[in-house]
Amino acid sequence: MPDVLQLNADYTPMKVIRWERAVELTLAEKVILVDSWPGRYVRSASLAMPWPAVVALRRYTVLRGKVRFSSRSVQARDNFSCAYCGLRPLQPDGRPDRVQLTMDHVIPRAQARDGRVFLPWSRKWVSVTCWENAATACRACNCRKADKTPAQARMGLRIYPRVPTQGDALRMTMSRLSAVPEPWLPWLPSSAVRVEESAVLPDDASFRRA
Repeated sequence: MPDVLQLNADYTPMKVIRWERAVELTLAEKVILVDSWPGRYVRSASLAMPWPAVVALRRYTVLRGKVRFSSRSVQARDNFSCAYCGLRPLQPDGRPDRVQLTMDHVIPRAQARDGRVFLPWSRKWVSVTCWENAATACRACNCRKADKTPAQARMGLRIYPRVPTQGDALRMTMSRLSAVPEPWLPWLPSSAVRVEESAVLPDDASFRRA
């Protein structure tokens, strides 16, 4: 069944949660129902409630969570685009083609000192494998760069690696979906998700896919 978009109390998007969790929070009166799937209901022996599509917390919550570091998370942060040439490979259905992408250590491991590297753009030492030294690279650029720094390989960075912001975290969550449910669109900033016309699911289609 489709997931549910959770908003904060100020109606800014927070994250995507399972529909079962959304029902639990609704029954516990911790969230209010903002939008539901037309004609769909969650039923039990004593309950029939609209099937949640979007919910909002009753009390504002300060977000402190961190995004788990992984190759996919780095690619999602970078919008599945090569940090060197800008290539954003797509599958026939419009989703990112991750097979054509890799995670690159911008300052290569071969040039590390005691497991740390110096970042010239921020002028600080960091662990070799971390958000600030990891970038998405297409296979061609990664092969060309090899064990060199961007300067040594004469390859400019289009964006500098960074620890994900909350906006990045939301977009990264959205990237795991094959399509964006239509009821979510009014609540999502354009910076959080790139919506392709073919990637938007109408209400009924979402349930046909489930």
